[in-house]
Amino acid sequence: MKFDVVSYAIAWIKDRYIDETLSIRPPYQRRPVWGLRQKAKLIESVLLKLPIPEIFIDENTDENGKTVFAVVDGQQRTRAILQFLGLDRDPLEQDYNNFPLETLDKESPWKDKSFKDLGVDGRKDFFSYKFSVRTIYNPSDLEVRDTFKRINEYLTKLNEQELRNATYSGPFVALVKKYADDQFWTDKGFFRNAQVRRMKDLQYVSELLIGTAFGPQAGSGTAIDEHYSNYEEYDDEIPNQNDIVKRYEYAMDSVKILFPDFTRASRFKNLADFYSLFVALAVLKREGKALPSTPKAVGSFRTALLSFGDQVDRRLAAGRAKVSADVVNYARAIEKGVNDKSRRSARHGALVSLLEEHLVNS
Repeated sequence: MKFDVVSYAIAWIKDRYIDETLSIRPPYQRRPVWGLRQKAKLIESVLLKLPIPEIFIDENTDENGKTVFAVVDGQQRTRAILQFLGLDRDPLEQDYNNFPLETLDKESPWKDKSFKDLGVDGRKDFFSYKFSVRTIYNPSDLEVRDTFKRINEYLTKLNEQELRNATYSGPFVALVKKYADDQFWTDKGFFRNAQVRRMKDLQYVSELLIGTAFGPQAGSGTAIDEHYSNYEEYDDEIPNQNDIVKRYEYAMDSVKILFPDFTRASRFKNLADFYSLFVALAVLKREGKALPSTPKAVGSFRTALLSFGDQVDRRLAAGRAKVSADVVNYARAIEKGVNDKSRRSARHGALVSLLEEHLVNS
């Protein structure tokens, strides 16, 4: 792998980003995680003309002489600068565009200033600031991913899902990204923007897809890694992909029909409970069981689920509350170790008993 150390001015980064020959978050990169304080400190360092850590850029030139660039490591620094200039196109990061340096110490001469407040000379100096850039020339995708993983594994604390995203690139990863992009997750408040930036939504959707394929599984990092690794050997589709996709989408559509707003479904808005309901619906679909088609039957099913959730809450609040054996088993399995395979399986069994009373043959 050929590489070199060069210097690029902020103006160069701006121009490459504007003409879309520079990608600051290629597929292996984690999502943005810096807050305003970190962004402002970086900008202050630039304004003070202090050195900042080098960034890694992948430079690829094709046979026609067209050159494109991608930030291998240094997304947070690059993004902070583009946002200070008001140029970031990421929809999750729009609130940061044109941010003022309001989190700087009150003694800082740039406290509360935005880019437009720097004046003509200040803006020229800002654009002239040069990064130290380690450029990797025409690497393979595997080399880039391995470089990114090695840099961040030893120098930056990535969470497990961020490391998976850096390591794997097969069809399972594509499915996870597709379903994590469903607006449902943010519209219904399952994940905050900060969690989305750390890929918590991707990890959760991974678990739902794995549960759809195999039934309740352990939610430990090791268990999830094993599935990612097993699926990575496939180039175009994972085994039984069409069936998994159909059952996943059926389960998601069913949840949306059952709980349009989740106002009363507080129990099933918990991630652990939602997982159990979702996987139970997906597994029963494989057995030919589906949501009833009439509004009255759907309403009856919804009422039964809400009643079940209320009974679980009562049992958890008062251990001697008289409830069914299924509710007792479910409550025991939701108190602690909620992502253990055995506890997920216990909840699954309790919910399947309830669901089978209301689902119909498809």
